[in-house]
Amino acid sequence: MSDRTSVFSKNLLTFILMNNREEKEYQYILDRVGQRLVKYRKEKGWSVRELAADTGLDQAWLSKVEKGKKDLRLASIYKLAERTTGDVFYFLREEE
Repeated sequence: MSDRTSVFSKNLLTFILMNNREEKEYQYILDRVGQRLVKYRKEKGWSVRELAADTGLDQAWLSKVEKGKKDLRLASIYKLAERTTGDVFYFLREEE
């Protein structure tokens, strides 16, 4: 793991832990990531298939993420952000 990834992971983990004190809050985070992904995709006017083609991510995986049905690791959230908005916190912060 590079120093950049290590620092990023620590900061992201701190962010999640500050906002995730109970198990039900974890599902809230998954749901929020999914909602933000749907928002991003719709702003682009894309279908899930088009998003998959643009990002190189699996269509079925993206669909599960959008529905909050995919257990996401920090690396997965980072990869998703890297291939879409470029901003991992876009998926984690409260709705603007």
